[in-house]
Amino acid sequence: MKKFVYPMILIIMILSLALGGCTRSATKGGGGDSPVDTPDIPFPVGPDNNPNRITEIIAVTQTAGAQTGGDAGQPVQDVATATPEAVKEETPKSLPTNVVIIVPTATPGLPTTYTVQEGEFVYCLARRFNINPNDLSSVNNISGFVSPGTVLTIPTNSTWPSEFERALIAHPTTYNVLTGDTIYKIACQFGDVDPNDIIYANNLEEPYTLTAGQIINIP
Repeated sequence: MKKFVYPMILIIMILSLALGGCTRSATKGGGGDSPVDTPDIPFPVGPDNNPNRITEIIAVTQTAGAQTGGDAGQPVQDVATATPEAVKEETPKSLPTNVVIIVPTATPGLPTTYTVQEGEFVYCLARRFNINPNDLSSVNNISGFVSPGTVLTIPTNSTWPSEFERALIAHPTTYNVLTGDTIYKIACQFGDVDPNDIIYANNLEEPYTLTAGQIINIP
């Protein structure tokens, strides 16, 4: 009888040791891989019995991954997003326009009327228009001095007396402007020079102001 008892006790002890080894927790063993930590969810999701919990966890995990960056330890770089702006049509700037200066030229032929300017007189105008000064005075019923602004009628079929020279000073030449000179006064000093020709030759602009000491061309 004792021969059976000892072997049975030995078998029971071996089985007890074997069963005890099988029920030990795998996480309490000395070796093996370290347990993997589950990342914390950035903010709460639905309850455990929610059928959409897995979908929510995936969405939250993707959002957290996008916020923390792709690689661990790498700084997150903000990507500037270009905001489309309305394309403004730039109005072309006005290009500088060359100012056209209209310079008068001598009127071809004989004018029918003429407005007297400062510094002009009957004999001056008669020389310029190649007409007899007596005819000019007679048609306009004038004698001697004529006020500036007076409109004179220029006679036709009249000629400057051949015994007198129309030109008082030879030209072309240059002239040194004196104080009080005007284009019209200078033209009268030369006799047969048209003031518009002087304006044109010197590219002068209205009101054709001259400065003492200025040198001008007399055509």
